Amino acid sequence: MSAFSEAALEKKLSELSNSQQSVQTLSLWLIHHRKHSRPIVTVWERELRKAKPNRKLTFLYLANDVIQNSKRKGPEFTKDFAPVIVEAFKHVSRYDHYFGY
Repeated sequence: MSAFSEAALEKKLSELSNSQQSVQTLSLWLIHHRKHSRPIVTVWERELRKAKPNRKLTFLYLANDVIQNSKRKGPEFTKDFAPVIVEAFKHVSRYDHYFGY
């Protein structure tokens, strides 16, 4: 797996698609680099806010996958996503008309 850097994460987030495979692949990479969970969450939140409306929900899918699948390895992501996840959901919900509801 490639080394962690914020630039690498930004690139991977820009390439993230709505497919299950894309979300799971990036999730595994993030979990592998869980010792960087705090900067990962910071970059994730920043990129979520910059993302086009039709891509925002995918960021929540990614966070969900990371949180659920990293629990066995440690509490890092659960702890670091906790302060930002509610506001992230509120942010994404403002764009719900893009999701076909």
